Amino acid sequence: MHPTQLLILLTAICVCALLAHRLRVAPPIAFLLGGLVMPVLLPDMPQVTISPEYMLLIFLPPILMEAAIFTSFRDFRDNLQQILLLAIGLVMMTSISVAAVAVWLIPGATWALGFVLGAIVSPPDAAAATAALRNVIIPKRIKSILEGESLVNDATGIVLYKFALLAMMIGGFSVIDATALFFWKAAGGLGIGLIIAFLFIRMFRYLVDPSVEILATFLPPYAAYILAELCGMSGVLAVVSAGLMVGWHAPNLFTPRMRLSMEAIWHMMVFFLNSLAFLIIGLQLPDLIQRLDVLNHPFLLVMALAVCTASVAIRFLWVFLMAYGLRRFMPAHLRRDYYPAWQNVFVVSWTGMRGVVTLALAFALPVTLANGEPFPQRDLIIFLGTSVIIFTLLLQGLSLPWLTRTLQLSFEPRRMKEEWKARVTSAQQALARLEELEQTQSVHLPALMRIREHYTERLESLGDGPNTPIHPDHSPELMSHPLIQSENRLWAEVLRRERETLIAMRRNYTIGDDVMNSILRELDLLSSRFHYTEELLPESLTHAQLSAAQKQSLWYHPLLRKMLGT
Repeated sequence: MHPTQLLILLTAICVCALLAHRLRVAPPIAFLLGGLVMPVLLPDMPQVTISPEYMLLIFLPPILMEAAIFTSFRDFRDNLQQILLLAIGLVMMTSISVAAVAVWLIPGATWALGFVLGAIVSPPDAAAATAALRNVIIPKRIKSILEGESLVNDATGIVLYKFALLAMMIGGFSVIDATALFFWKAAGGLGIGLIIAFLFIRMFRYLVDPSVEILATFLPPYAAYILAELCGMSGVLAVVSAGLMVGWHAPNLFTPRMRLSMEAIWHMMVFFLNSLAFLIIGLQLPDLIQRLDVLNHPFLLVMALAVCTASVAIRFLWVFLMAYGLRRFMPAHLRRDYYPAWQNVFVVSWTGMRGVVTLALAFALPVTLANGEPFPQRDLIIFLGTSVIIFTLLLQGLSLPWLTRTLQLSFEPRRMKEEWKARVTSAQQALARLEELEQTQSVHLPALMRIREHYTERLESLGDGPNTPIHPDHSPELMSHPLIQSENRLWAEVLRRERETLIAMRRNYTIGDDVMNSILRELDLLSSRFHYTEELLPESLTHAQLSAAQKQSLWYHPLLRKMLGT
């Protein structure tokens, strides 16, 4: 990559991210539109190209690893049936449907070529959906299903993609053999990922340098993916299984300081890769349109619209069929256990945005076949794939926040009870440990009394049952009692004054930068507890107004209070 290209891309990422924040749109949409505008603003900009064989290797491992590490394994297990129906069943049905449309509309297209296109556009991207829902509150169950789906559907789509490419190269393949090979690749990928994660966990204890520790966390995704691909297994599932295992052991494996740094670095890395991917989509599209001469061939737009419609429609049909049509085949106790509201099902159906995986698969298409002939309709396949990305991002991504605010989604109270129980139990155990330490008579009693007062006040503020949140089923910072929220507001104010004082002392040369940075780090770690409260609660919201706002909340209902036993 030319240095000028790197500078332009970094500048474009910053500008698009700023505009996305100002305009309150999902970042992928801003990056996509930015890529479309850049060739117009910079006509002499060198073309940005990435070799097709490196597309999957560069983008997939870290994006999948980050999603797997921060995925709740329990939620993944509890929603496994819905996740597999979406990640395997829906991906296959989308591939078949899109392949049928391609064979019908593309002159001379074979079923193998149709399945190549179907596999490219079949896996939705949960990162795009999560970005679109960044400022929207959705039930935890929906978020867990979408995140779990994104971990597995990429593997299904990539395996189907490789089978379709194989059929293009050799002219056909056996469905029975392909099915057996699919499960073999899946099992092998899972096994390789678990082995890599096990070796990483055993090796990690010997790392003592914080910088090396964080850098080492990038080894499992790339090692699992490359090794699995070299062995002919599913590299995606290898990364997912490694990420889930590392994420499960992370609380005991990583120190608190490393977790803070690692989370920031990983989020930054994935943000950069996603930004770069969507910028490349926008940058590549004008050149594709020119090569295909789309403006003089409007039938290409009809093809794109047909493929986009099929991709969206089949998800609606499948999700509603799985949610309601198959319930009659379930045992009676499972049918009574959870009956999803149609609004929730509709949101899951509408969150089928395509993103990085579709982009990587499209541009990873080989330029030539095994016999040296050009890959048939390569530019058209890439154009149709990017059309699906643009169509779903603009139509679904822009409308999703409005849709979730308009529909009255059904929230589950389980998380409220779980969080209250976790906070109470951990505080009680901390007090019990203080009692044990006090008996040893080897502790400084004034320090012990201060810590005991902290935990005693925490238990008092938690009360005897789950508290009513302002925003249901959302971040832990907003699940707290009004007393804690008011305290957080005060903490934010005094820490801001302390920070301003330190900066002023440095500006006046009263203290040096090393002293200021050391104290600022302590303040930053402490203020990280109050970030969301400070951002989301207005300055003028008094305690009385806070209580009134809670009483108007969906959760402040006598029936719900009775259910929760409060």
